[in-house]
Amino acid sequence: MTAMEAYEYADILQAPFPKGEAAIATDAELSYSYALNILKAAFPEGEAEIAKSAYYSFYYAKDVLRGRFMQGEAAIAKNAQYSLAYARYIIKAPWWEGEAAIATDAAYSFGYAENVLEGRFRLGEAVMATDSYISLYYAINILKAPFPLGEKAIATNGNFSAAYAENVLKSRFRLGEAAIGTDNNLLKYYRKLFLIKPRPAFFKY
Repeated sequence: MTAMEAYEYADILQAPFPKGEAAIATDAELSYSYALNILKAAFPEGEAEIAKSAYYSFYYAKDVLRGRFMQGEAAIAKNAQYSLAYARYIIKAPWWEGEAAIATDAAYSFGYAENVLEGRFRLGEAVMATDSYISLYYAINILKAPFPLGEKAIATNGNFSAAYAENVLKSRFRLGEAAIGTDNNLLKYYRKLFLIKPRPAFFKY
């Protein structure tokens, strides 16, 4: 009997099928589904297979165990998305084992800083600094202070540059002024904000 046949038989019965559990335990997806939908409890026989997958390890912890799944943490810790989710929804605290993976992705790094650490995530700053939007909002919402590492990225966008000047620096952001200057309305607002006088016109004779 294959793993699928054993699972389908249990699903039809809507009851545990002990004779088929060895087969089911060879497949991570079916082991997770058997635990969730049939046993409505942990399925130790299938945990070794589940633990090979970050996806099924996280959802087994969340939906079945409703707590940590220690055996699956090695797989989870290699995946940025599920490391953040595991820290946020399962551990509900910083999880250093997953931080290296989280730090490979700008959005997940910001999410970890905002929703788990509720503060600075130094390990993820290099990758966050590559994204103009995330750099701006990391400075505004997390650091509540300048983010020099992200200023090069912020300076590529006029709107973000103006927002960074207004909400973070509280003064001119010279690095971003070239981008700000590509939008006349934005430039007028920026000049008014910081009382910058327009440069005098020069004419060639």
